[in-house]
Amino acid sequence: MSTKSHAGRLTPLAAAAACAVLLVNGATPASAADGAPADNGGGFLVEAQPKEDATVEELARRHAEDVHARTPANKLCTGAWTHAVSTVTFQRATGGTLAWGFKLSRTARTNLGPTVTVSMPYAYVNGKAVNPPYGPHTAVNTYNFHGSMKKYQYVGGGSGTIATGNKVTFYWFLKGSRPNSAADRYITCKVPKPGSA
Repeated sequence: MSTKSHAGRLTPLAAAAACAVLLVNGATPASAADGAPADNGGGFLVEAQPKEDATVEELARRHAEDVHARTPANKLCTGAWTHAVSTVTFQRATGGTLAWGFKLSRTARTNLGPTVTVSMPYAYVNGKAVNPPYGPHTAVNTYNFHGSMKKYQYVGGGSGTIATGNKVTFYWFLKGSRPNSAADRYITCKVPKPGSA
């Protein structure tokens, strides 16, 4: 998935995702240092200009990569993963596809407004970036955003199929219809055996 326009500039959604990673309003990304579960995090964000000598795209990529690198996959991608931003429900089909539902919390619906665009700008399998399996979707904030992954392509070339025991990180970005409203959400988990819910 390319985040650049034909003119070589960031698309508004990609730029917003990258900027939003920098300044958090009301919640900070989970980290092992603060005792929060690093495998199930995110927060409500406000957009800001980057303060480092890096493109906004690079800053967002680094944040997502760090989430995957520092987080062990101690839990299976099954059941419901709750958080202040959303509840993500995982299920692995008997054929091997890993599916998820993504329902915004009441707090997120209030903070983001009546319409929300949800995308997944970054995803990782076993330490390698993959082309994200979920493009931007815009819907009413009560919608159950959903997607799945079985086969994937590595960023830069090559492909694979998810397998039991793979470590995956999904990094979602949410852009609200309220001015300057945004959120991020990420989960790192281990792919369960086919047929797990």
